[in-house]
Amino acid sequence: MKAPLMRGIAVTLLFLVVGCGTSGGSSASPTDPYPPTTSSGSTIQPPPAPPVPVPETSSDTPAEPDSGPRTPLAGQIPQELVGEWDGDGQGSARATKIEFFAEGYVAVHYNNGQVLRGPAVVDGSAMTLHIPGGPLYVTDWSITPFDAGYGYAFENLLLDGVSYVRQISGG
Repeated sequence: MKAPLMRGIAVTLLFLVVGCGTSGGSSASPTDPYPPTTSSGSTIQPPPAPPVPVPETSSDTPAEPDSGPRTPLAGQIPQELVGEWDGDGQGSARATKIEFFAEGYVAVHYNNGQVLRGPAVVDGSAMTLHIPGGPLYVTDWSITPFDAGYGYAFENLLLDGVSYVRQISGG
């Protein structure tokens, strides 16, 4: 009686093995919880990284410079600006003194003793003073000579309406 029982178990096992499908194709089936893998891991790729947001800039905000190699900025200053220009020292001027150098540099002196230096680029009636803390933009500058009498002559430098002066003759 043991032989027929053993034969029945063997037949049942055979049906189970054949019914599960042991074909020579892919071992993965649509319901297989473990997809095929390669030597580097799963064949399923992670989703692509989201794009890096780019900050918006308005037309009146200067663009951020790139972080690549930089060459020193060459300043450009007309001869008529070269020299020292004194502010009024009372705070209505942005600085107590501004010095323009023929080599294309500017030094901006403040009431607290701080002096900021950097290249100055003059383009027509506009200028950009590239000093630490961010560039200063001047949209309109002009020089007007005036005679104070008794042999004293001065020049008035207006930087966006802020006055700086230097003596050109007398005393």
